[in-house]
Amino acid sequence: MKLLALNYIDFAGAAYCCGTLGSGCDDWSCPSCHGNLETVVIEDKSTNANGFVGYDADLNKIIISFAGTDPLSIRNWVVDIETEKVPFVGYGANASYVACYGDCKVHKGFYEAYLSVGQSVRDAVKRYQDKAPQPPAIITTGHSLGAALAQHAALDLSSTQEDSVESLYNYGQPRTGNSAFANFSANLLGGRTFRVTHHKDPVPQLPFERWGFHQEVLEVFYEAQAFKAGDFKLCTAGEGEDPSCSDKYAVDLNVVDHLTYMGFDFIANYLICKLWAAGHLANQLPK
Repeated sequence: MKLLALNYIDFAGAAYCCGTLGSGCDDWSCPSCHGNLETVVIEDKSTNANGFVGYDADLNKIIISFAGTDPLSIRNWVVDIETEKVPFVGYGANASYVACYGDCKVHKGFYEAYLSVGQSVRDAVKRYQDKAPQPPAIITTGHSLGAALAQHAALDLSSTQEDSVESLYNYGQPRTGNSAFANFSANLLGGRTFRVTHHKDPVPQLPFERWGFHQEVLEVFYEAQAFKAGDFKLCTAGEGEDPSCSDKYAVDLNVVDHLTYMGFDFIANYLICKLWAAGHLANQLPK
């Protein structure tokens, strides 16, 4: 699990080089673009959804990754986070729907962001499934807002692709819905979800529980501010809200712990993505 989490955080970082945020994931040339992936960029300017669907022919795996909010404005996002919930009714007319029994509600902004790109995700997955020699495993991942979108993608594809979603690795994920939705996610994804949290990162504590939101299981908590391989705790108490893990900290506007996960610096990565985009643009200018 530890090695996989270290591998997939690069994919979470590469998503910041997609769409409106940066450049380099389209041709898989960015510094975080490790491995040998063929990719389709996923983006919607109206909802700021950015990411990619990639296929690794060597491993026969489909990787779906979403970027979070612009890391340079994350503190403002924490202060101004929306709190509106809407009923969860599946993922669109062209997607199958496994019923969410109970009063399932989700964060409006996260849900609408995924709905804006859901069909593009399903189309890209179908494209790579059709070209694969045998059914490929699917991995979804993301950081921050991107983690919430990755969760929706995993649920969407678990509804439509049966058991082909192998795992979901998320970093600094905010609360995505209420407790009924968290239970629905746990039942559908089983033990394939790993929600990584870091020290006093405030984002996993948002939106607040008192507003009717609830976190997902299984939390993998890195207590130390400085990353130490193997120094984590699997948090199972409280069905996603384990008071001995990240939930024990009050929300702090210091977002340093949110922007560094497992030694991966999301600020530096984002700035490199921007420089990569500027370099691509310069190469396209007339000589």
